[in-house]
Amino acid sequence: MPRIIAGEAGGIRIQTLEGRNTRPTGDRAKEALFSMLGDIYYGKAVLDLFAGSGSLGLEAVSRGASSVVFVDQNPRCAEIIRKNAAMCRFNEKVRILRADSAKAIRVLSEEKRKFGCIFLDPPYDKDLVSSSIENILTGDIIENEGILVIEHSSLELPKTEGTGLEMYRNRNYGAINFSIFIYRNTRQGDT
Repeated sequence: MPRIIAGEAGGIRIQTLEGRNTRPTGDRAKEALFSMLGDIYYGKAVLDLFAGSGSLGLEAVSRGASSVVFVDQNPRCAEIIRKNAAMCRFNEKVRILRADSAKAIRVLSEEKRKFGCIFLDPPYDKDLVSSSIENILTGDIIENEGILVIEHSSLELPKTEGTGLEMYRNRNYGAINFSIFIYRNTRQGDT
C-alpha cells in the first residue's frame, strides 16, 4: 500500500483503487520526483489531474503546498481521494472535482483559478498528454513560472514547442517518465 513519504502526513498509508484501471505512482518513483522538485511547490495551489488515489497531490500538501484540487472522473477514485484526505487530516485544503479533465479545466478557468504546480498523470498512450497541455494553457490555469509535472510513457513524449513550457528536468524510472516544465508566459500584457 502506498504511503505519504514526508511532511505533515508522512508515513500515513493511503488507499488505492483495486484492479488495473489506475496506476499509482510507486513510493520510490514518488520520492525521486519530490526530490527533483525540491520545495518549488511550497505555499502554492496544486492541481492533480487524473488523480487516481490522490497520492501526488496529498504528498505535495503534506510537504507544504497550500491546497490541492483533485480531478478524476471515476466516482470510486473520488471516494478514495476523499477518504485519503480525511486520513491525512487535509479536508480543509482539498477540493475534489469528479469530471473529465477538459471539463474540470473549463470550470477552473471560469473560476479564474491559477495553480503554481500541476500534476498531469493521464492513462498511458491514449494521446491525453498533448490535449491536456493544450487545455491547461488555453484555460490559463497555470501561473507564470508555474510548474507542470507530467508522468508519461516513453512512447508519449510531451509536445511543448511554442507553448511557453521550458524543460526543467526529465527522468526515467523504469516504465515511468517524469517530465517537469516551467511555464514562462510569453503573451503580451500578462504577468
